Amino acid sequence: MNYKEVNTKKEYNNLLNELSIESKILAVKYPEISIYKSIYNQIGDIQSMIHNNIKLSENDIYKKYSIGAIAVKNFDCEKDIFGRKLQDLFGALFEYWNMPES
Repeated sequence: MNYKEVNTKKEYNNLLNELSIESKILAVKYPEISIYKSIYNQIGDIQSMIHNNIKLSENDIYKKYSIGAIAVKNFDCEKDIFGRKLQDLFGALFEYWNMPES
């Protein structure tokens, strides 16, 4: 996939599913690197939240999810596509409920 920023719920959910697969592969391949499991678990939680139509406040998103900070601290988000995807996934979560469907 040629990566682009997320502007719709469909694009967000596609990115979420893509990152779920990628982070699971990384968590299995590198079990000694705990951030991959944390990323995978947080993505699963976000998927569940969206599936169950649970909207969190901005404050609660910051409290509950650290994937944005993980991306910035552990990846070169300008050059590393995985880090960029994580960063954008986290940032777009604040706008998800206001995004058009497609």
